[in-house]
Amino acid sequence: MIAALLDHLWQSTLFAGAIATLMPLFRRQPAALRFALWFAASMKFLVPFALLVALGRTLLDAVTPDIAAPLLSAIRPAAASLHRAAPLMAPAPAHIPAAEVAGIVWAAGLVAIMLLCLSRWLELRASLRAASTIASNAPIPVKTASSFLEPGLVGIFWPVILLPHGLSQQLTQGEMDAILAHELCHLRRRDNLLAAMHMLVEGLFWFHPLVWWIGSRLVEERERACDESVVGSGIRPLVYAEGILKICRFYVQSPLACASGVSGADLEMRLGTIMARNPVLALHPAKRALLGLGGALALMLPLAAGMLPPVSEVAARVASVLAAPQMILPAMPTPPLPKIAAPQIPRAVRPVIIAPAPRQIAPAHVDTDVGVIVNVPPSFTAEATAEPANTTEEHVVCRRPENLPGTHLPGPAVCVPQSTWDKWKGQGVVLAPDGRTLVGAYEERRSIDAPGCPTPTMVGGASTGMGSLFSIC
Repeated sequence: MIAALLDHLWQSTLFAGAIATLMPLFRRQPAALRFALWFAASMKFLVPFALLVALGRTLLDAVTPDIAAPLLSAIRPAAASLHRAAPLMAPAPAHIPAAEVAGIVWAAGLVAIMLLCLSRWLELRASLRAASTIASNAPIPVKTASSFLEPGLVGIFWPVILLPHGLSQQLTQGEMDAILAHELCHLRRRDNLLAAMHMLVEGLFWFHPLVWWIGSRLVEERERACDESVVGSGIRPLVYAEGILKICRFYVQSPLACASGVSGADLEMRLGTIMARNPVLALHPAKRALLGLGGALALMLPLAAGMLPPVSEVAARVASVLAAPQMILPAMPTPPLPKIAAPQIPRAVRPVIIAPAPRQIAPAHVDTDVGVIVNVPPSFTAEATAEPANTTEEHVVCRRPENLPGTHLPGPAVCVPQSTWDKWKGQGVVLAPDGRTLVGAYEERRSIDAPGCPTPTMVGGASTGMGSLFSIC
């Protein structure tokens, strides 16, 4: 509640400030126009923008989409600024002593103002009941009362012009006609009703000094408007000014703003304006357009804000969209990959020669008792190529390249089954660095590094099954 009240107060203050800013532009225009602007600033305190926003939401349901769409698209950017995701201040928690005290003080001030206005109204009613009617050409009754109140228009629904007793002896006939013309102008303008509406604003917002300042501006402009009307009707300004001076000399000003008198506002300024007879300029089309645009914005922006979804609702929708899982398209069936058969290792794997032997060795039969070098590559021997009847797939083991005898050049890498390596080891032979010949293990270094030719011997005779043997010179 406090937050909503604060929002309404600063919005109304801002609106009245805008009116005060525009007022110097219309100082040469009729006073009735300035009165209307100040009255609009006063009524803004009774019409919060929140009410216009609610009205806009109601109208949105009644307006067809075909009509609402172009209107909203035109005013959407400006109206969006009036939305608030939260009030200016957080709502006050319940049962706060400060808020209760503020409410009590406000209520006490309101009651005091109401009692003051009631007492003044009862005073006027007592004078009115004791008054007597006099003959007059006025369209409403004219009465005189034995009081020292100035001439004034009393009442809203059944107005009466109340004159003090003996006024006709104080004023000339011309001055009396001018005073009656002034009060009839208040009647035509319904100033008593408009003053009562502003009195309501003063009662509700008595703590806001701006409403009292606006009230003084309203009294000033309404009296100037009636002065312009009286002078414009053909009455001489001097006669009218003398009548006002005599009333101020002998009588007291009306106690209520809703009982329009003749001596209100700044008397010196009023008399100076009456005697100067400054011309009143008509409203320029540019100023008329400015007023129309300002009034349209003041009404349409809150209404359009009500037709737009609140910022909090928009934020909630955006958050829900972002939090929602993304739409997943059905996956296309993936064609099955072709099955690749595992490589089959043959039962008997021959040695793989990565590089050719550096030189060809002629066949020769060598005695096997001495370290010999096998002529035929082991892969071509009968035992290496023989396939046992019931053999299974064997693990292939590769030997790293070794330097060729007498050089720094690497020989080939050789890959043969583990069983072949085991067989050669059992026979006491190894594969030479050239990857093609088998050498007795015990004579390996000797056969490679020996400067001379050893005596050829046979190793195991034909039982080895390794074919011809020869030595290297």
